[in-house]
Amino acid sequence: MFTRKGDRGDTDSGKKDRISKGSLAVEVEGLVDESSAIIGFALVKCHWDDLIKDLQRCQDLVFNMGEHILTDGKGRVVTPEDVKWVEERTTNYRDEVGKIVLFVEPGGSEESSVLHLARVTVRRMERHIVALSEEKQINPVILQFANRLSSLLFMMALAANKRMGKKERIWELRKASS
Repeated sequence: MFTRKGDRGDTDSGKKDRISKGSLAVEVEGLVDESSAIIGFALVKCHWDDLIKDLQRCQDLVFNMGEHILTDGKGRVVTPEDVKWVEERTTNYRDEVGKIVLFVEPGGSEESSVLHLARVTVRRMERHIVALSEEKQINPVILQFANRLSSLLFMMALAANKRMGKKERIWELRKASS
């Protein structure tokens, strides 16, 4: 579908005005879309009911977050209860994984690798939301949610490798030789 309205480089803002497609707000919305897409890709790669259910909820919440930002909270929003849910699910997967040795090098299984891609995409989205918060008021719960979501995706990636019987590769910090 095309409307030709954006042919000059602007788009609807969500508040019935037009803004530049080069604006930070539009960049954030693009990263919301990208984060949702990579979570969707993780959904088709994961075959465990709990991860599927949790990823579906994460994807819905990412869209809610995007609307929250776009409409300044006048549509669907991310709530403190959503942040609490992400924290609880993160703890659940951390308990499954056991002791974590940092720094984990992404990889192992295909399922885990896709979840790591989702994690780094969400981290990029978070960085841009922080930058946008320097230009306009952003509800603090949005920043909390974006931060916690990447932690949840990290734990899911480790759980996926554990379930697939794949050992994590750990990057060892070594002193540079002189």
